Amino acid sequence: MKKVVLLALLALLVAPALAGASPAQPSLRGFHTWTLADSRLGFVATSVSGRRGYLWTQSLGASQPRLLRASPPIGEEQIDELAAGPNGSWAALERTVGNTGSSSTVDVVSSRGGGAHVVSGGTIPHLVGDGTFLGYLSVASTGAVELYRISGAHATRVAILAGVAAPQEAVAANGSLAVREQDGSVEVFTLLGKPLATIPARAASVALTSNRVVVRTRDRHLVVYGLRGGLVHDWKLAAASWTAGLAAYGRYAVYLGANKAVHAVRLSNGRDRIVARAGSGWFFDGVGLGAAGALVPLTTRHGSAFATTLRFLPTATLAEVVGR
Repeated sequence: MKKVVLLALLALLVAPALAGASPAQPSLRGFHTWTLADSRLGFVATSVSGRRGYLWTQSLGASQPRLLRASPPIGEEQIDELAAGPNGSWAALERTVGNTGSSSTVDVVSSRGGGAHVVSGGTIPHLVGDGTFLGYLSVASTGAVELYRISGAHATRVAILAGVAAPQEAVAANGSLAVREQDGSVEVFTLLGKPLATIPARAASVALTSNRVVVRTRDRHLVVYGLRGGLVHDWKLAAASWTAGLAAYGRYAVYLGANKAVHAVRLSNGRDRIVARAGSGWFFDGVGLGAAGALVPLTTRHGSAFATTLRFLPTATLAEVVGR
């Protein structure tokens, strides 16, 4: 009898997340770029609940975002990528592709919304920022991939990233950097550019926790490595037909699976469960995870227009579903 009562209680606790029951969230129009660093969210949207703007910031789990800028940063027309820096700052990257070549522009935005230009020109494939470190990867004319650190409105080269040739994704956390290459391998460094590991992972996505490299593989496994490359766990994902995106923090990872579902995985035992469904909408803008919980944009169609809300899943919900 006690077991039945406990199962019923668990169902009540989990049901709101699965059914989508949550306080009304602001409706975002023109939503297209976002990033999450721990519990700090930044995103681009042309309006929030009818209030016009451009760059917004919000604490994870808070009910309303704050307008940071009403227009793109200096020297940019449209932000293509965001990264969180120290003291509430943000870096913004715009990639421009023309008939004769391509170029990149990086600007910084302060916690009060002021903008400053950092660098233009060349190839800058990715920003990296975890709320303490802020920087970017740059491809030199020689083909070498370099790591730059942004301080104020200035950028300083930290190191040439040995072994990196075609970076497809870059993530930073707690003093470490992981770069996913075109062939699926993952190169791991300190944020001073010291090589830590080369992981032949067949990676489709990569994420970092404080002491783990977490990989979603091309054959739908979740593989966990130490920062020096040692294999810790290899779990088969529950979503067997389609997977996308990846975020990891602490004990958990989250990813998008088939049938418009958000999956949470407990890293220590591979328990993989659905924690949210999109219903009549779509989850296709990725997923984030921080100390407070997971965040996933939910886009729905209203006639000919599309609106996005930010679905927040508290850590307590993840723990109830996949275990503490």
